[in-house]
Amino acid sequence: MTSFRLLRGLVRLRRRIALQDGTDVAGTERRIEAGIPVTGERAWLLILSCLLASIGLDTGSAAVIIGAMLISPLMSPILGVGLGTALADRALLARAFRELLLATAVTLAVSTLYFTVSPLAEPTSEMLARTTPTLLDVGIALFGGVAGIVAGSRRDQSMALPGVAIATALMPPLCTAGFGLATGRPAFFLGALYLYVLNAIFIALATFAVARALHFPLRSFPDQRARRREIRLVTSVAGLAIVPSLYFLYTTVQDARERRRIDQFIAAEVNGREREIIRWTSSRSSDTTRIKVYLAGTPIPAEVLDSVRQRLPNFQLAEHTLDVVQSDISARDLERLETDVQREILQAVEVAQAARDSTQATARRLTVRSPLDTSRIREIARDVHGAFPEIVSIAYAPQADLLVTDSLAPPATLFVAFAPDLRTEVRTDILTRAQALVRSRVGGDSLRLTAR
Repeated sequence: MTSFRLLRGLVRLRRRIALQDGTDVAGTERRIEAGIPVTGERAWLLILSCLLASIGLDTGSAAVIIGAMLISPLMSPILGVGLGTALADRALLARAFRELLLATAVTLAVSTLYFTVSPLAEPTSEMLARTTPTLLDVGIALFGGVAGIVAGSRRDQSMALPGVAIATALMPPLCTAGFGLATGRPAFFLGALYLYVLNAIFIALATFAVARALHFPLRSFPDQRARRREIRLVTSVAGLAIVPSLYFLYTTVQDARERRRIDQFIAAEVNGREREIIRWTSSRSSDTTRIKVYLAGTPIPAEVLDSVRQRLPNFQLAEHTLDVVQSDISARDLERLETDVQREILQAVEVAQAARDSTQATARRLTVRSPLDTSRIREIARDVHGAFPEIVSIAYAPQADLLVTDSLAPPATLFVAFAPDLRTEVRTDILTRAQALVRSRVGGDSLRLTAR
């Protein structure tokens, strides 16, 4: 009884999801074929949608880009390629492929011309999002293509077609490739063009698969060997197209994991009650990744910052370096300002901090290596003897280290003598504390102590 109920449930499910009911085979073929030529109205729509998409990408406006996708006629030639393959109609396939190449060339030319004369023509987030397609984009193109041909094959035209046009983005990546050509950025051109080709291939593949599943009648009857050869060719093209997207997916996942580790490190080690993270960035060079954190509030002391850097390996960030740009301006005050003003303020703070750090480093270097005057050394020696009466005598040697070849003066040395009955461990402890006292007085290691 249970098996019978399960079988009946499967039959009902099959009827519920059946696609054959409501399919308009002749009407679908007629509509797709009519939309293939890029002439007249469709030629104008192609150029106008290209200009709209270019403006949207140039200004970072998602609304304008969506509008361009809705009026773009690029989908029809791609559907024609898939349908021609499914129907074994080589004439239809050749015509659709020719029109697709023409539409692609016109779009590239128009977008390149736009970005050549545009006063902006700088990378935006909308462009960057279309330069590294991953396996997820393959899924979007495939499922969107299936939705497109299923919706377009109904007797009653579906309202899903505008959504399909938006999901299977064709115009924006092609215009981004035009931006790459106009500005001499090969990475933009190749990455965006690859996304466009990937979308086109899998939309056509989805059209082919659905047309065969709905039993669209063949227009010619090649022998089985020729048909298998065509199917192998289609499968090989799709497989080769996927390979770069797998690499991009891998790098995207790795980048996401790295950003998560950086977030955890900053939250645990840099953030605090008296300070606030404004933002952070990371930039990769050949052998390391530089993390730059912009802070507002109480500055982190240099010695604490050194300790924080030493904990980078605890978060699997051993190949990373940390720079902290500290500002007295609160995050709330920055939020009230325009984005461009925020950026200018942070850049000014960064430049000022770099100059201050450079000056301090130079001062420390000169302090460490510059000679001290005799009266100052005599004063320090009296302070050491007063703090540690166990030291019975102190002698001064300005050129103690004869092996130093640095062009600056070598460290001066104070030779200290202890009472003869003092134990070795006590002498060592006193010498360490006395050296700390001297270092605090001279601000570095330009004067050192050693036992005679």
